[in-house]
Amino acid sequence: MSFLRYYLSLIYRTIKNLVFHIKNRSFINGFFQENGYHQTKPFNLSKWHHELYLFTAEDKKGNPVFIKLTNLPRILKNENRAYKKLRKKSYLKNHLIEHKGYIKKDGYKALILKRANGVVLNEEWAYQNIEKLGTLIKIVNEFKALSLIHRDIKLDNFIYEDGNIKVFDFSFMIDMTEDKKLKEIDLTDNENMIKLITMGVGYKPAPLKWDDYFSLHVVFSRLLKNNTTKLAFQDKASLERYTTECANKVDTNSYTILK
Repeated sequence: MSFLRYYLSLIYRTIKNLVFHIKNRSFINGFFQENGYHQTKPFNLSKWHHELYLFTAEDKKGNPVFIKLTNLPRILKNENRAYKKLRKKSYLKNHLIEHKGYIKKDGYKALILKRANGVVLNEEWAYQNIEKLGTLIKIVNEFKALSLIHRDIKLDNFIYEDGNIKVFDFSFMIDMTEDKKLKEIDLTDNENMIKLITMGVGYKPAPLKWDDYFSLHVVFSRLLKNNTTKLAFQDKASLERYTTECANKVDTNSYTILK
C-alpha cells in the first residue's frame, strides 16, 4: 500500500509540475535567453519539489548546463554561497560539480552548473566500488572542517564523474560558524517546517536534527544489511570499517532546531 501511495504521489507531483511548466514556459524561456542560455528543457519533472525547478540548457558556446530555478528567498542564495566556500578547500575542488554562474532577476534566482555526465550513486554502483566509498567520509570531513552540515547526505546526492565522486545539492546546507553566511530558511513558515521535517527522512537522528556522519552511518549500514550476494571478505571489512568510523564521529558536527 505504501508503494502505491508513493507512486500516486509521484504521478500527482509530475502532473502538477508539468502544468506549472506549461503555464510559465514563456517566462522561463525568456528568463534564460536574456542571460545567454538556450535550448532550455525541463529536467525530470518528478524531481521538482520545495518550489525548486530543474532544467537543462546550453550556454552561449553550446556547452551543456544544468540549472536550478526558484523564487524562494533563501535556498539558492545559500547554495551559491556554499559553492564559494567549498571551492576554497583544495581537496573538494575535484569533488564538486563545476559552478558556472548565479542569476538574480525579477524575484527569481537561478544557479548554473556544468551538466554532469557521470553516474548518480546507488547501491548497485556502491557494491561494485566499495574501495571508493571512503571518499564520502573524506568529503564530510571537509564539511566538518568548514563547520558546514549538508543535511541531506545519501547515495543519490553523489555522482561519479571523471574518476571522482562529487557531492551536490547544497540548497539546505547550514553554516555553524559565527558569521553564518549560509542561513536557515524562515522557521515561522509552516510549509518550511514541513520541508525540513521531510528532508533527509531515514537518514537523520531526529525530525529536526541533522548529522552528516549519522547519515553516512545509515548509508553504510544499509549496504551491509541489504547485500544479497556474498561480499568479498575485504569489501565487507571495508564497509564495516566505514560504518564504525561514522558511528564514532556522530554528534561531532550536528545541527538541531529546538521546538
